[in-house]
Amino acid sequence: SVCGVGRVDVPFKISNGGVLCWQYQLWKDMLSRCFNVRYKETHPTYKDVTCCAEWLSFGNFVEWLNKEVGYSGKLDGYQFDKDLIIKGNKTYSPDVCSLVPQAVNSLLTDHGAGRGEFPVGVTFDKGRGKFRACLNCFGRQKHLGYYTTIESASFTYKTAKEAQIKIVATQYKDVLKPAVFESLMNWKIEP
Repeated sequence: SVCGVGRVDVPFKISNGGVLCWQYQLWKDMLSRCFNVRYKETHPTYKDVTCCAEWLSFGNFVEWLNKEVGYSGKLDGYQFDKDLIIKGNKTYSPDVCSLVPQAVNSLLTDHGAGRGEFPVGVTFDKGRGKFRACLNCFGRQKHLGYYTTIESASFTYKTAKEAQIKIVATQYKDVLKPAVFESLMNWKIEP
């Protein structure tokens, strides 16, 4: 069994010349995030993450994958996501998981632990004595302005980020599950 719970129940080989098929690796990594105690200790954001009973079967996972929007026999620029349809979701399951383009998935990374004491998108500029709002636009920082209060800087960031999410969702609409697109169009940034 995989992680003490997963069943490899498919009629094909999961490896070729010692190289695991990517579908199996994706499934195995998911199970590790859900059931590997050591992984959960080193990645505390996965502390309460689990997986539905249906996906303890590799065969069931592959069956879902074969029907998933964005699947074309390989991932090629897509990522496996569990919390775009339901924000903050902690259970991997067919109803809420999706394959999404990397550009969509990376939009919603907030770097919580590494961002410090201020809300996402806000830093303090000591030289100016003001709060700075910045937005990451595809790997580049976009300066949004300086503000006298954290709240003003955070509001500016939130407004710009929510607009950016809608623009990117619209660009990728044809390759997103309808539920993912709808969720992105209604996404709210928490300060």
